[in-house]
Amino acid sequence: MKVRGRTTAAIGFPVTTTRSYASLPPRAAVIRPQPPRDPRRRIMPIVSLTDLYNACSDGDAATVRRLLPAGGTRLDMSREAFQASNFLKSTPLMVAAQYGRTEIVRIILDLAHNTAVDAADATGGTPLFQAAAHLHVGVIHVLAERGASLNVASLFGQTPLSVAAGQMLPGSPAPRDPDPDGARQIATVRALLRLGAGTLPSSSPTPDPPTTPAPRSP
Repeated sequence: MKVRGRTTAAIGFPVTTTRSYASLPPRAAVIRPQPPRDPRRRIMPIVSLTDLYNACSDGDAATVRRLLPAGGTRLDMSREAFQASNFLKSTPLMVAAQYGRTEIVRIILDLAHNTAVDAADATGGTPLFQAAAHLHVGVIHVLAERGASLNVASLFGQTPLSVAAGQMLPGSPAPRDPDPDGARQIATVRALLRLGAGTLPSSSPTPDPPTTPAPRSP
C-alpha cells in the first residue's frame, strides 16, 4: 500500500519510492564547444619495442621505417628503454646485426640519431659482436663505416675477431646460415683483419722464456 508517497511492504517499512524516473522531464544534453582541430597536427601512434624487434629480425624495412621516431611514433629509442625491455639488454641494432639485415642496420643508424653504434648488452657485446659471431661481412663493413670499435672487449674478454674465429658469445646460438666448408668464417676473419681488428686473445698467458745467466768474466 502507499503511505505518504512511499510504498510499504508487508513487513511495515518503506522499500521503494512511488515516483518513477520515467515520469521526470528529460534533461537537456550539455554540449561543450570543442576547439577547432589543427589539420597540420599529426597523431603519433604509440608502438611497442617488440614490434620493432620483430621487424628487425624479419628484415621488414618498411615497418622499421614506420616504427622509428622519424616515422612519426613516440617510440623511446634510448638505451634505458632497451635495457628495461629485455634481460639481455639487446637493442634493435643488435638484432638486425645478428640476422644479417644490412639494410635495416643502415636504416636504424640513419633515422635513429640517438642509437649508439657501440652500445653494449648485458655481456658487454656490441652490434659488431653479433655480426662477427654470425659471420655477416656486409653488416661488419657498415658498422665499421659508422665508427664501430673493432677491438672492444666483452666482459668475458672476447673481441669481434675472436668470436668470428669460433669463440661464440655466451648464450648465443650457432650462426643462422650454414657454413659447412668454413668459407664464410674465413671471409669474416679476413674482413676484420683488413679493417684493423687486433690479435686474438690468448686462452692462457704465455710464460716468459727462460733466461740464461750471462757467463762471468774471469
